[in-house]
Amino acid sequence: MLRRAGLPFIPPWRAVAFLAGLLSLWIALASPMDVFNAFALTAHMLQHMLLMMLVPPLLLVGAPLIPLMRGLPTFAAREFAGPLVNWSFANRAGRALTHPAVGLLLMGATMFAWHVPSAYELALRSSGWHQVEHACFLLMSLIFWWPVVQPWPSRARWQRGAMVPYLLVADLQNTVLSAALVFSDRVLYPSYAVMPRVFGLSVLQDQVAAGAMMWVLGSLAFILPAAAIAVQYLSRRPEPIRSAGRSESSYLDALLAAPPNVPAFSSFMRRRFSPRTLEAIWFVILFISVGLLSARLSSAGPDDDDQALRFRQASGPFEVAVFANRELQAGTALFSVLVQDRDTREVLLDTNVSFEAHQSGQTTRNSTTQASYHDSENKLLQRGVLDLPAPGDWQLTLALNRNLKGAQFSFPLQVEPKKTELELPWPYFALCVIAGLLGFSYFWRHRRNILHSHVEYGA
Repeated sequence: MLRRAGLPFIPPWRAVAFLAGLLSLWIALASPMDVFNAFALTAHMLQHMLLMMLVPPLLLVGAPLIPLMRGLPTFAAREFAGPLVNWSFANRAGRALTHPAVGLLLMGATMFAWHVPSAYELALRSSGWHQVEHACFLLMSLIFWWPVVQPWPSRARWQRGAMVPYLLVADLQNTVLSAALVFSDRVLYPSYAVMPRVFGLSVLQDQVAAGAMMWVLGSLAFILPAAAIAVQYLSRRPEPIRSAGRSESSYLDALLAAPPNVPAFSSFMRRRFSPRTLEAIWFVILFISVGLLSARLSSAGPDDDDQALRFRQASGPFEVAVFANRELQAGTALFSVLVQDRDTREVLLDTNVSFEAHQSGQTTRNSTTQASYHDSENKLLQRGVLDLPAPGDWQLTLALNRNLKGAQFSFPLQVEPKKTELELPWPYFALCVIAGLLGFSYFWRHRRNILHSHVEYGA
């Protein structure tokens, strides 16, 4: 499509690189690897390495700015994207953020800040903060890798050879942080000390392995590009930084001057609306549809990251770990259970597990359910939903059966009274805020025409 649009200088391999970056992002956040990050620091560290060292450079190598602009609906390109890239404040902010000194500072600050034990533990306890952590890693890494990759059509701020010490300083930051993990004689993140071990490593061995992984993979991610840039810089005469010429926004202006056509509407619609009105209708429909779908996916069901370890015990051939919300309130409650072999620590995925809750001193208040992997985000855990209708002391009993072997576990639960809290559906709230900002932007740019039309209509 870009070649037909007169942009033959964007080769197919850039699209391959961009798709590889998206695939790496999926592997880091949504693949089966994600189920281990709560149990092993090594898995969590590999997730961070992908988000910081692999995904950003691949996405930027794909030079996505022009394809993304070309893929926007005509109305969005003309009314929002074009004015945004030509906005003087946005241009100044973009130049400031993509300055190499800023990228180096933000990358180091983000890495050290989120690996401080208190911040790291906060991300482990809360799914919301966990998502913020991942967003910080990805966004700050995109800013860091920007001057290294220098995606077209942006312009370099420093000479190309300056990227060699830039990457070496980043490698030094990575080395200091990874060495702190490798040579620490105590467990830095207490949450892993109480979690079941699924890889056969002790907590301290897991921490050392995570630090070594960060050390090796991070150094390779920084040193290999630095070596390639040094060879390239020394083998040919470097080009001077051009302060004049077409800027990034001017390239986008040329593209946005001829945005892609909106799909054809029926003749019925064409007779009643002008082309620009049809473009606006198409954009509103697309925005609402995509926005509602994204908001629904973002707010669908409870998150396993919000659960805490409530019980862990071994009996017979099994060892179980039960997870639930940190504060149980009267009503429906979600429980998750991890079943392992007591001797080998192998996760037993084919175990039948049933939950039964009974309120102390009550003969009629019982709740029973069969655990399953259905709708479980972490496929190592079986889920079960129980009804705890009244506050007070409850007893939870688990019955396990596997290959004619069984075991039973019981532990107490303290259920608090139901709190009436107004839950803010933040995905839908964010959608309304974005829609309001877009609407205000459109009105502000066309306020004279809108007010003039209103006056004429009133007259």
